[in-house]
Amino acid sequence: HEFFHGMGYEPYEFVAGFDNEDHLSIHRRFAELFETVFDEICDIKAAAQTDDMTRPFYPMIIFRTPKGWTCPKFIDGKKTEGSWRSHQVPLASARDTEAHFEVLKNWLESYNPEELFDENGAVKPEVTAFMPTGELRIGANPNANGGVIREELNLPALEDYEVKEVAEYGHGWGQLEATRRLGVYTRDIIKNNPDSFRIFGPDETASNRLQAAYDVTNKQWDAGYLSSQVDEHMAVTGQVTEQLSEHQMEGFLEAYLLTGRHGIWSSYESFVHVIDSMLNQHAKWLEATVREIPWRKPISSMNLLVSSHVWRQDHNGFSHQDPGVTSVLLNKCFNNDHVIGIYFPVDSNMLLAVAEKCYKSTNMINAIIAGKQPAATWLTLDEARAELEKGAAEWEWASTAKSNDEAQIVLASAGDVPAQEIMAAADKLNELGIKFKVVNVVDLVKLQSTKENDQAISDADFAELFTADKPVLFAYHSYARDVRGLIYDRPNHDNFNVHGYEEQGSTTTPYDMVRVNNIDRYELVAEALRMIDADKYAEKIDELEAFRQEAFQFAVDNGYDHTDYTDWVYSGVNTTKQGAVSATAATAGDNE
Repeated sequence: HEFFHGMGYEPYEFVAGFDNEDHLSIHRRFAELFETVFDEICDIKAAAQTDDMTRPFYPMIIFRTPKGWTCPKFIDGKKTEGSWRSHQVPLASARDTEAHFEVLKNWLESYNPEELFDENGAVKPEVTAFMPTGELRIGANPNANGGVIREELNLPALEDYEVKEVAEYGHGWGQLEATRRLGVYTRDIIKNNPDSFRIFGPDETASNRLQAAYDVTNKQWDAGYLSSQVDEHMAVTGQVTEQLSEHQMEGFLEAYLLTGRHGIWSSYESFVHVIDSMLNQHAKWLEATVREIPWRKPISSMNLLVSSHVWRQDHNGFSHQDPGVTSVLLNKCFNNDHVIGIYFPVDSNMLLAVAEKCYKSTNMINAIIAGKQPAATWLTLDEARAELEKGAAEWEWASTAKSNDEAQIVLASAGDVPAQEIMAAADKLNELGIKFKVVNVVDLVKLQSTKENDQAISDADFAELFTADKPVLFAYHSYARDVRGLIYDRPNHDNFNVHGYEEQGSTTTPYDMVRVNNIDRYELVAEALRMIDADKYAEKIDELEAFRQEAFQFAVDNGYDHTDYTDWVYSGVNTTKQGAVSATAATAGDNE
């Protein structure tokens, strides 16, 4: 009793089935308790109209009956009702054993089926006469079929949030926190949709840079307050809900979507695994809906911002390193149900484009994997939208090969840090005169075999993008097996060399984090040279491997990374203008 009271409920215990009480008496007692509880809920709701500061104890019923209540009390002399055996198959041989058949027959006859069914086995009309019809049925209530009452979001123009400086100063401009720009965009969505959009998260809204929402709303908090010095942006109503429970946050958003509304929730990447099974079940529900339940209208998608990701572990460590939610979600990418989106926005503009697409989508789980650390802006908004439409694109402005025939290698990436390392590697390979293509992937599922996904990139386009026969060095945010599995029967798949997270790391520097997983720019250059001509470039490869160790030792000795790593700026950018403009733009973005 005290346990449930401590959780915020007023428990009522109902016990039945442990004696010989008549069933009608049991029903009568429960009906009386149900009326009592219902009246109490009505009183609580009435009081809330004038008192929004008192947190009520809602009633709950603890219903205790024997396990397997009303099944045969004993079978073969062994206790069944009130025993674990009732949860098994206690009469598995009823088809073959006369004794078991008689037990089953007597059990079922105890329910008086002749009172419920006619001679054809159909339920008698008088049995269902009391049931409500039309929208009064629980399953037909519009609030239980949220797509019926769902309205499209009033979205602000995405162009108003674009990082426009990249168009003026070049690809690779600046150092901005992508999720902070998403926070500003989402703030105005909340402003435009005060009754139908919420942010949920396990106390990480600000940590994941979505705190601009507090300009227009508060956190909803119903448990009292400590003090004005401790509690910030907290009120009894608000469109941000925080609780340190990934389970509850996913559940809250799921319920919000099922009743016709919209939202997003964020989590540190490694802790999304806490709710793997919940994502799994929601995906299965969506799959079943798409395939078999046409009367269930499409609901808004579950949008999950996966941030504080594996590649930056300045303050956390090995426990915070697991990008494998991608692997879990890929298991649901079959049968052309199209209920999963896995996006790797490479910068602020791409994150805006991805968010707009996800906020408009229905009947999906959208995982948006985006870092919150300062990073370059590689694409204009138009370029981002065009790439997102296809799922992947060649960055022609970064490629040195003018055609697939001229290319010696394809440098590919999926993820913000992998793209950063690939672009740094591209700079070094360019200095060596290597002819390469640069390809970025934003929509991971578009790589899937067209035999399994009719919305994937066609084989012809795949071969044009990654070439039909040239080596492909692919830097990937998550576990490499994701990409290997997706491209298993694609053209040129044997020439793919995928580098991803290898379950290595600790609380360490940005360079060491990529180094220890063999996805750093120096290793990528060395690997590219091995794939092109290991013998020809043997001396350069040895030099790169030696510098990797030198840079690692530098970080160990100093606690920060080597300047060759930290001071790198993409060579295609006007570096003179960039430094002056970058800080100004970053500050302006923070204050929007």
